Amino acid sequence: MLFTFNQKATYLYDLCMFPKLLYVNPDEIYKLNDVLGDEIMETFIDHEAHINFIKAAKEDLEPYKDPLLGFYSEEGIGNYDFPTLLFRSYSFLESKDYREYLRIIMQDDEETIKQNLIFAMLTVEGENDEVSLTKAKIEAEYLVNHRDELLNLIRKTPTTENHRWILMLLIENPKDYLEVYLNLLETIEPLFKKYYNAHLDKITNFTKDTMAPLEKQGAEAFDQLTYGIVPSDVLEPENTIITSFVNPYRFSIMTFAEDRVVMWGLDMKYGFQKIAEFEQDSRKNRAKVFKTLSDETRYEVLRLIASGTTSTKAIATEIGVSSATVTYHINAFLTAKVIKAERSKDARYVIDYERLDRLWNDFMNDLKGQS
Repeated sequence: MLFTFNQKATYLYDLCMFPKLLYVNPDEIYKLNDVLGDEIMETFIDHEAHINFIKAAKEDLEPYKDPLLGFYSEEGIGNYDFPTLLFRSYSFLESKDYREYLRIIMQDDEETIKQNLIFAMLTVEGENDEVSLTKAKIEAEYLVNHRDELLNLIRKTPTTENHRWILMLLIENPKDYLEVYLNLLETIEPLFKKYYNAHLDKITNFTKDTMAPLEKQGAEAFDQLTYGIVPSDVLEPENTIITSFVNPYRFSIMTFAEDRVVMWGLDMKYGFQKIAEFEQDSRKNRAKVFKTLSDETRYEVLRLIASGTTSTKAIATEIGVSSATVTYHINAFLTAKVIKAERSKDARYVIDYERLDRLWNDFMNDLKGQS
């Protein structure tokens, strides 16, 4: 198993994600990705520093709030932000910078860009198997020429009302908006660079402490660095890794056009360590699972997963919440190991009934032992 680090892609990705910090509540930073949760986050040495970074970035970004609303939803997590849809349609791994990336996209004709954006909307939260993607491409080809039905799709998109309107404008005039977005990034980049340069030492340490072992030892190092929390069988024989200081506590496998990319947050080396330590404390571990199951909305998400519904978009529609909320809850379940990921064509997640049975039995035995 091979791993390579793409620092140019890391810079491009974080630059495009940087404006989302304007909509993040620093007091609920763990909700960006519930890999750790509030109990574990409190043990991080750099957690307070990250909160201060977000507060400072929000203050710097505030003057650009109005133009940013043309591309980003007012949510801490936004699956339908303009850059997210672009990444889904056009891979940026080979681009030297964001200017080249956006210029390459603008070389396509207007209808092709529209069709690709619609395809991204249809698949950003869906399944990635060949049959599903083929159906989505056919549907995108149809919708690009049927405005009323496209409007109906956008109305049902699980994002804010304001951003639904923005999506329609983006799709109707993609080249104009690409030019505006390019100019906006050029304006924002000096702010971003200030923070990027402040994290350069940590990025250098990431290449030494995380990437060097992965490049030398492959799957063995992956299992060691993640403490077995992430099964290596979800990876590919060859894996591109990018990191992030904007979302340093995030670990996920993302699809950019034809490429699957491992997002390994800048502080996740310590994140996995803390999760492993937390797992070793059986009572705290059980308490975390029960806390995870205590929320009513979260329970509804779990019930739908148990019934075989694993698309975040389908779950969000069923229970009437945003896709970002569903993603947050699913990450909580994955962290608590209530569910597990499967690489299959029919389901992305399944309930780990064996683990739940074991936790319940341990819980009952613990109570009986105290009586």
